[in-house]
Order: sequence, then C-alpha cells, then structure tokens
Amino acid sequence: MENQKKGFTLLEMIVSLGIFAVAALLSTSSLLSLTDAQKKAFSLQSAYDNIRFALETIAKDARTGSDFYCGTSFDDLPAVPTSQDCASGGPSLTYKNAAGDNIAYRVLNGKIENFVDGVSAGYMTSEDTAIDTLTFYVLGPASGNPQPRITIIIKGTAGSGRSASKFNLQTTISQRKIGI
Repeated sequence: MENQKKGFTLLEMIVSLGIFAVAALLSTSSLLSLTDAQKKAFSLQSAYDNIRFALETIAKDARTGSDFYCGTSFDDLPAVPTSQDCASGGPSLTYKNAAGDNIAYRVLNGKIENFVDGVSAGYMTSEDTAIDTLTFYVLGPASGNPQPRITIIIKGTAGSGRSASKFNLQTTISQRKIGI
C-alpha cells in the first residue's frame, strides 16, 4: 500500500501567502490613491463653487446699481460713490445698490471683502481660496452712457498643497435699471 498524503507543503503555503500579500498591498494602495484623488477633486470643486458664488453675488447686486466708482487703490472706497470710469482697471468697486446702500468690494489678505455703507460685512471667499488679483473695469457712467458696463476679473489659487490649482474668472455686467 502506498502512503499518499494530500495537502499543501509549507513552501507552497509561504509562496501563496506572499502572492496574496502583494495583491492585497497593491489593491490597498490603489484604493488609498483613489480616495486621495477624490478628496482633492472635492476640495477644488468646493473652492471653485465658492469663487463662482462670490462673483455671481457681486454681478447680481451690481446689475441694479448706479453711481459706479472704480477705485484707484484697494482702499479707495468713498462713503458716497460718484460715477467714475476706469478703462484701465481698478482694484476696488463702490456703487449704490437698488436698496440705496453703498456697496464696495476689494481684495484683502487674499479674500474678497464686502462693505455695506462703509462697514465691512465680512469676506465673501473661503480659506481654501487665495485671490491674487481682483480687477474692475467700469465703462460708461461718467460719460453719461445710460447703461454702464462693468467687467470683473478674478485671478487666484484654489486649494492648497498638492491639490492647488490656479484659476482665472471673468464676467461682464450691464446695468439693468427700469426706465432707461
């Protein structure tokens, strides 16, 4: 009678465990890389949404405004705006909104700051965005154009570290006052 034992040898078990460990390591590192990429994408999307929201808020309020004043410096925010063209661009904008409030915008410490009647209403952008340039181009109000046009350009960085991404946004607003 032959003595045949069925089973695995110790060497076969060690080799199979080694192959399984390598496969598990590769799949785990792939999963961690995908999770990291998803976090980066979510962070950038959140930052871009924040910038677009700030830009849309400015545009929506300015459409019904009047007396657009383009400042020559970031702290040129008059208490009562008077129409002033700014074909070469300026770092601040002040105007009177439809409710009669004096509204102003500028960049301070890498964030867009909003003022209502000379008092800071806070920052419009979040910590994960850094605004490098905010430029307002105002054409028309000082020359008597019945519909002034404002172009806003924002340049900056969204995210931080390895997920940082530069952006450039631009929008043009035309005044929409009733009775023009």
